[in-house]
Amino acid sequence: MVPKNLIKLEGKNASGMLRLSEALEEHDDVQNVYSNFDIDEKELEALAAQ
Repeated sequence: MVPKNLIKLEGKNASGMLRLSEALEEHDDVQNVYSNFDIDEKELEALAAQ
């Protein structure tokens, strides 16, 4: 699955989306998780350091 439109996320929205995505991936009943968000690499590094 490749999205046609990407949504740029920053700050609290990026952090929240990453937490939600991780929670969905870890859930036993979920087989696949697809998304259309885009987070800048610098933002990802900053969130990973927290």
